[in-house]
Amino acid sequence: MTKWIFAFLFFSCFLFSSGVQAQGHYRNNAIGVYIGPNFSNIDITSPQLNADSKSGYQAGIYYRSGKFVYGQAGLQFQKMNSNFQMTDSTPDVSDDLTFKRIQLPLYGGLNLIPIIDGVINIRVFAGPVISYDFNISENDLPMYPEDFSRFRVEGALGAGIDVLIFSLDGGYSFGLSNLFNDGLDGKCSYGFVNLGLKF
Repeated sequence: MTKWIFAFLFFSCFLFSSGVQAQGHYRNNAIGVYIGPNFSNIDITSPQLNADSKSGYQAGIYYRSGKFVYGQAGLQFQKMNSNFQMTDSTPDVSDDLTFKRIQLPLYGGLNLIPIIDGVINIRVFAGPVISYDFNISENDLPMYPEDFSRFRVEGALGAGIDVLIFSLDGGYSFGLSNLFNDGLDGKCSYGFVNLGLKF
């Protein structure tokens, strides 16, 4: 798994740096803001614990540079919700958990269909997302904030469309690091949709 993480990070950084190095007439810079929902998908392999999907949201800012190949770096706040169930107790115990985190998305992408320059564009992107959970909610389960790994790396894939100053992005972020510190095994993944403005 570690070698795949490094390969993914290397490829993403290559795309990002290629986009940033675009010069002259082919350079295209944008600063944007966005907000949108996310839908958790926490995959837990430990048999004594399950997690169900719930919706949350994220909001952030980004800087994008490049023409055909572009790089994008951002900073976002994310609130993710999930319902956890302990299956080894009688009766089963469940409760909602909320994760509040700061994330650093580092994307490399391709502008596939710049139909009219500056008017309509279709994009694809991929890259690592560095994530830090600064707040994990209290709950009725025998689980505590220190049971979770606060610092993790994720990988994201997605596509977007730009129309004038508006942008719409959708994608999926898959966990590359273990969500837990206490011997449990699970990955934190989620789908997301963002509506934004770019300048």
